[in-house]
Parts: sequence; C-alpha cells; structure tokens
Amino acid sequence: MSSGTPREVIKVLIVDDIPDTRENIRKLLAFEADIQVVGMAGTGREAVRLATETRPDVVLMDINMPDMDGITATKAISTAVRTAAVVIMSVQSEPGYLRQAMLAGARDYLTKPIASEELYATIRRVYERNEPIRQQEAMLGAAAVGHVETAQRPVAAKQVGAGHVIVVYSPQGGAGVTTIATNIAAALIRPETRVLLIDCNLQFGDVDAFLNLQSQSNISDLTKVVSDLDQELIDNVLVTHGSGLKVLMAPSHPEAAYDITTEAVRQVIGAVTPLYDYIVIDTPVQYDDLTLKLFELAEKIVLVAVPTIPSVRNTRKMLEIFDNVEKPPKLSDKIVFVLNRTVSEKERGRGTVPAESIAAHLKKDVAMSIPLDERAVLTSVNQGVPLVAKQKSRSPGRELADLAELLRKMIETDEPPAQPAEQQMQRSKSGLRALFGGTG
Repeated sequence: MSSGTPREVIKVLIVDDIPDTRENIRKLLAFEADIQVVGMAGTGREAVRLATETRPDVVLMDINMPDMDGITATKAISTAVRTAAVVIMSVQSEPGYLRQAMLAGARDYLTKPIASEELYATIRRVYERNEPIRQQEAMLGAAAVGHVETAQRPVAAKQVGAGHVIVVYSPQGGAGVTTIATNIAAALIRPETRVLLIDCNLQFGDVDAFLNLQSQSNISDLTKVVSDLDQELIDNVLVTHGSGLKVLMAPSHPEAAYDITTEAVRQVIGAVTPLYDYIVIDTPVQYDDLTLKLFELAEKIVLVAVPTIPSVRNTRKMLEIFDNVEKPPKLSDKIVFVLNRTVSEKERGRGTVPAESIAAHLKKDVAMSIPLDERAVLTSVNQGVPLVAKQKSRSPGRELADLAELLRKMIETDEPPAQPAEQQMQRSKSGLRALFGGTG
C-alpha cells in the first residue's frame, strides 16, 4: 500500500461447499491489503446467516450449494443485506445461469477456474458499483437514529427517459467513430440527464477499451432473453463508467456476434429507450441489415468522415444510399455530418482534402470539424477518460463537447441551430473533378 490515503477495506464472505476451494480463495485474497475475508460458509443457509451477521461488502457465491442453491441464497442475501454485492462463481457459463443470477440480485458472474487478477478486479469493481447503495443505506440509518419520518425506505420509482437515439457511423475504417461516440455520450451527461452508450460493433467493439471498463456482461446477455427483459435485468447487465455514463458493451468474443440477430438488437434498444434520455450507439463500418435498422431507429445519425479521398468517396456513397431509402422519415434528414481529424492548411499533406472542398463535393454542410491530435486521443484512451472530461477547454475536447451540445439543441428544438459565421465557408469547386472524379 502507498503512504497516501489508504484504500477502504472491502469485507468479503466466501461461500462454497468445497473446503479446499474456500481455503484457496481465502489465501489468494490474503495477499490484498484492501480485502478482508470476514467469513466462510459451506452451505446456502449458513451463507445467509453469516451475511446477516457480518454484513460483508462482497459475497463470492458458488452456484451449486447443498440445502439452498446459490441463486436462492443470493436472493435472500440481496434482500437482507442490500449493501452486499454478490458475485456468482460457477463452472457453468450458460446464459440461463447468468440470467437467473442477475434476476436474483447478483452483481457479476465468474466462471471457474478463476484467475487471481480477475478475482481481485471483480471484487473491487462490484464494490465500487455498490457505492450508491451504501450511501443510501447510511442515510436511511442516520434518519432512523434521529426518528425522522422519512427514514422509511423509499420505493425506487421506475425511470422514464426522453429516449433520444443518436447513431454514430462511418463507412471508412479508422475514422474515429468510437472516439466520437464515447465523447458525445460523456458530454451529454447532466445531473438530470440519463445517458446510455451501446457498442453495436458486435464483432470488434472496443468501447470497453476506450473507457477502461471490464465486465463479463454484455449485449448478448440481453439479446438471448429479449422476450423477458425488464429494468432490473437491464441494470444488472449495464456497466457504469466513473463519469456516471452507463454502457452496454459488445461481446468479448467476435464469434458471439453470429448468434445475435438484428431483431434481437432492435428489441433490446426498444427496451432501454424508455429508461434513458439519450442513447448513443457506436457502430461497425459495414452497411448491412443491422446498421440500416439502427439508422431507422435513430433520431440523429452522426456521419463521420476524415479529410482523405477514400473516406470522402465512401461518404458520398452512403449519402446516396440515405437519399434513396424511401421509408419515412428520410434518413438523409437525420444526418449530422462531422469531419474528424482535420489539420491546418500548413500541416495539410498529400491526399488530405480541404474541408470546404469536401462540403462542396458532398453538397453537405460540415456541422463540426474536429482537429487532429493523436497524442491527446491516445492518452485519453490509455487512461479511460473521455476528452470532454479531460480537456474540455481545448481541442479536440472542445469541439467534441460542442458537437454534443449541437446534437442536444437539434434534438430539443427539432431543427439545426444557425451555423456560426466562421463555418459558413466559401466553397470553391475548382479541382474537385480531379480529386473525386465525376462532376462534383
């Protein structure tokens, strides 16, 4: 431990019917100064009794237990000790077990055998996630001591959100879609505004890497049970970033995407939309049935390009597709065109196209130009902190925050605000034919 402020000690109860397993876990946890084992139980009933007596912060619960199975014990402990975050341990990894565990109140799920680092990280993560519940219980306890009438535990009201869906997409790989999506979502957060970020790049999503998040729960857990979704189950699958942003992560393995249907994703989005004010969706490059459905669900589509000839050509193809989709409302009316990784005229290199030429060629105004700063973006990703939180007052964090505010105003007023005078560019068409081909 460092000489600075010590970490809070996390009290852990170990529940497993095999004595050797309990002892091995206890020995592993003994190496961590901020984790204290307060008890060990060999049956489900013993686990409930010890949890009530010791009031642990985290319970490591085996799913197969004598006299009372782990699922039943989890439900009993979650009711009796609200501050206890239960982590289910099992050799089984089927979705049915995961769903039962989450519905019973479990906060996470570990598959045996469990690596020591994964065990430590999970304990600390669920402990951190449970902080709001510990604070609420502390306030309720204080009120009870003071004989205050409001000490009675409030019944949580069902969330009701505005349900605005924003899809971020680019037909060009490496355009910075995830950077823009994560920063838009983080910038939209307000004290009274609930924001959810969904990673719909089902094969190679990396929102978790950009925000430094870890969880065994992801969108596939919801798509497998779309006919039985409720707020409790959804909340248990979502991950919370330090900023307060809620995140629904992509599957951890690419092959899992093959088992997820477009209709299942649509139903999941339909289920979460009433719970949040803004739902920001990160997307893959390919244009397919899934992305088309996401475009149809979106209130705004942030179409991202970079100032290169291949990117502009692909963007033009997508704009033509949007124009030809006749199903109302027209997809082209939802577009907010963003030019990412722009550079000054002095820094402009071979193959980089001026923003005014791009706007003229595409016949589409650039709603926001986001300057290139590879070092700032890389630092942001490595730290898991969005640019809008780390450097909101300077580029490119400033422009990303401005983009989020622009989208908010567009959605709330249902019309785009007037462009600043400096963005009303004179569009010279000279040289466009040579750059892009065609008449421009």
